[in-house]
Amino acid sequence: MKKIFLILITFLFTSNVFADHYKKKINIKEFSPKQHCSKKKSLLIPASKVFPGGEFIKFNSYSGFDQRAVIVGAHKKHPIEITSYLLMPKGSSKVPIVIWAHASGGADAYIFSEFINSGQKKLLDLGIGVMFIDNFCSRGVTSTWRDQSNATIASAAIDTMMAYKVLKNHPRSNGKIGLTGHSRGGTNALMVSDIKFTSLFLEGTEGFDAIIGEAAECRMAGLFLEPELTTNTKMLYVHGSIDNLTLAKPCEEHVKKIKAKPGQIKIDIKEGWHHDWHGGFKPKKVKAMTLHTCPAVQVDNEGNVTGPIVDLGLKKYKLFPSQAEWIKATEDDPQKTMKTVFKMFKKEKCLKRGAMIGGKHGEEYLPQFINFFKENLL
Repeated sequence: MKKIFLILITFLFTSNVFADHYKKKINIKEFSPKQHCSKKKSLLIPASKVFPGGEFIKFNSYSGFDQRAVIVGAHKKHPIEITSYLLMPKGSSKVPIVIWAHASGGADAYIFSEFINSGQKKLLDLGIGVMFIDNFCSRGVTSTWRDQSNATIASAAIDTMMAYKVLKNHPRSNGKIGLTGHSRGGTNALMVSDIKFTSLFLEGTEGFDAIIGEAAECRMAGLFLEPELTTNTKMLYVHGSIDNLTLAKPCEEHVKKIKAKPGQIKIDIKEGWHHDWHGGFKPKKVKAMTLHTCPAVQVDNEGNVTGPIVDLGLKKYKLFPSQAEWIKATEDDPQKTMKTVFKMFKKEKCLKRGAMIGGKHGEEYLPQFINFFKENLL
């Protein structure tokens, strides 16, 4: 029983209902994400047993500390191979494809989430392909919900853009690409919706055709202070009003200030919903890391971090001799530098533990989720 409980907690930031058909294919009592996740093994391999008939696609990507690193090209110092798994509708016609980005619980969400299982089936039935990406395992990370310094958010956004380019050239793609994700996946969605980021990978001002971002972290992710939506994108942003893991208000404020044409963006704050509202279980408190009282991390149009966090790191805690040395460290060793910054947060005593997650709103929310992609991709 204790082992099963630990597995449940491991799937934080994802939906976690263990349906009977999953039990038949994977022995839950013996399943350990760490056994299936390493720099050479992806959790998408066991996921393929749940969703057979797909295509594994490995593609080249990079790891980067933040958006500034991408702007100056420093991420290219750190190449990496990423594993994805693509499911396509029956037939041979060209179709749109949705990328499903995982959250801090990692890629095992694709195995155990009843919401993801139901959502991908309905998308396939509509004639929309689904790609799952594993951002963690090839970087030696299983999950980050206990320690958000284990992997940078910018790295997942880079992976998403590289996957976008792969799908644009896939023989069954009609060129229309969507994206969705919860928590870290939602933050990923906000990051890759900005022209200033996507234009570093694509020509012009267009990007994803349809994006659903859910329950993002908007204070600490290093999002642009002056965001601007890619010109062809329709976005639905969803957050639970009582989410105390990733706060709704900062995200609502961020999305409202995104420069966009009328009708491009819709915000839906769900009254009384917690984080992971489609988890399929009664809300419960877990010891997840939160940073609500840490100095906010946002960047200007050149990707430079602004605000009190700079003085905190350089003057109070003297993490680096100068800002130039700090920047150099982010470029040379993004992961080590991320760990260093989080040590500062620990000293500042703004790292906390504990938040409510869960809810049984999956069936209620699924029609809105599916209809958005139906209306904007088909």
